[in-house]
Amino acid sequence: MYPFKKILCPTDFSEPSLCGLKMAKELATGHDTEIILLNVHKPIPHLPKPRQTASETTFDVSGYEQVIVEEAREQLRELQEQIIGTEITTQVHVHMGSADHEILAVAEEEQVDAICIATHGHTGLKKIVFGSVAQRVVRRAPCPVITVRRCD
Repeated sequence: MYPFKKILCPTDFSEPSLCGLKMAKELATGHDTEIILLNVHKPIPHLPKPRQTASETTFDVSGYEQVIVEEAREQLRELQEQIIGTEITTQVHVHMGSADHEILAVAEEEQVDAICIATHGHTGLKKIVFGSVAQRVVRRAPCPVITVRRCD
């Protein structure tokens, strides 16, 4: 199983998740391992269409989501350049949906050997109420999950 051939590294661009990326790089270096960078955004809820004619001003939810995806993709490419470098093969994925669901879906689709995920991110109080994304991934992952608490 080790060395891993494919490592999935989800990131929300928080400092702890960057520690997870650094760990994934350490695991991949010198082993012909591919890293898959993943960023997941919650979709913007689409409101039902009003029964009366809308005003001239409307908000293009789909267009805004596309902007979010493109900006996240660019941020992932910057991380790839700054942290991983060119010696490790890297894929960049941006998905819309529930973070844990999308992480697990990509893990299965890409048949990754491991998931390297930070135990803390942009969750705040929600973590206390709903549990962390990392906890849900660890419980349901089809492969080993390496959890990273902080960089040393």
